[in-house]
Amino acid sequence: MIPIAILVVIYATPWYFLAGIGILGTVCLYEYFGLLRAMKVQVQPLFGYLAFWVLLVALYQKRYPSMIVIALVVLAAFLSAMWRSRQPVRERATALAWESFGVIYLALFLYPALPVRFEFGQAGLHWFLVLLAVIWAGDTFALAGGRTFGRTKFAPVLSPKKTNEGAAAGLLGGLVVAALMQHFLFPDLPLRHVLIASVLVGFFGQLGDLGESMLKRAAEIKDSSQLIPGHGGVLDRMDSLLFAFPVLYFYLLQIY
Repeated sequence: MIPIAILVVIYATPWYFLAGIGILGTVCLYEYFGLLRAMKVQVQPLFGYLAFWVLLVALYQKRYPSMIVIALVVLAAFLSAMWRSRQPVRERATALAWESFGVIYLALFLYPALPVRFEFGQAGLHWFLVLLAVIWAGDTFALAGGRTFGRTKFAPVLSPKKTNEGAAAGLLGGLVVAALMQHFLFPDLPLRHVLIASVLVGFFGQLGDLGESMLKRAAEIKDSSQLIPGHGGVLDRMDSLLFAFPVLYFYLLQIY
């Protein structure tokens, strides 16, 4: 799937790119709702999918302030929950909280991928490819380092198999890969900022992994789905990127 992702990042226009992250987000939301059902939360997926796309497109068009758009989505969530007459009030309120969180979580964490790619010219493409490489390399090095040197648990309650040694290996591996990409492929990017950004992206990417692990542990499920044989679901593949996109976008706004 890596070549497909890279081709989309390089050649997709903004609208096609938005459609791509929207489709990914919809699948992630589907898997998220599956986790909620496993927690015995009676969700209404149709509202969630509609609200997700409305929020994503509104953020892209920038016709209205983001704060107003988010407020209207939450307002719609309240109205949706208030008129579910077949559900007890407690179940409606619980579903309202979880559905609203899922929509906002996936829309606001996925959307920054678009400005990272298109707001900074050609440098945005280079930064995006560095981000992907840091996350993918970090996962690989963290797995290898954890299996080889892992001794102390990183977050035993949320993810018992992760270790401090594996986390450190993931950060170091991402740092090395980012430095190599800057030297051989993207010398236009300042090395100092590439190194700082790679550490931030790698660190928050690992936290994104833990965030999804918390949801899966609450649902008592190993993978978000079985859509990708041997790798779980789309949300399992996107969890690190979801935290990395807004962090990198925030950092780029500080240096450009």
